[in-house]
Amino acid sequence: AALVLLGGWTLYESFQNSRNLAEEEKVKITASYDLVACALQAPILANVVNGSSRDVTSVRFDIAVKRRGYSNEIGRLSRLLDDRPMAPGAQSHYCYALPVLIPAVAPEELEFVIPLQFVTFK
Repeated sequence: AALVLLGGWTLYESFQNSRNLAEEEKVKITASYDLVACALQAPILANVVNGSSRDVTSVRFDIAVKRRGYSNEIGRLSRLLDDRPMAPGAQSHYCYALPVLIPAVAPEELEFVIPLQFVTFK
């Protein structure tokens, strides 16, 4: 009986994990250099869109900064948090300061990537 119970629990957890991963991939984060939506002191716009069918309670993510045409990171914003609750279809945005870039690069040459994201659902 214990083995059946353990097997059932393992199957349930596997199903829940697959469901969460599929829903997490529907939450999209984009980052850009945007002086229209953000101030000069915090010119990086992070836009989060809940494309999932579930309510999101928080999103943790990193923004990697690259020079256009190059593969290596020249800066990173880490452990960012968007904890504004979002219903399905909702979106939110925050502005962040540019990290120290090594080497320094003109804003029009910057490219942004979201290498890490963790979504918490209601």
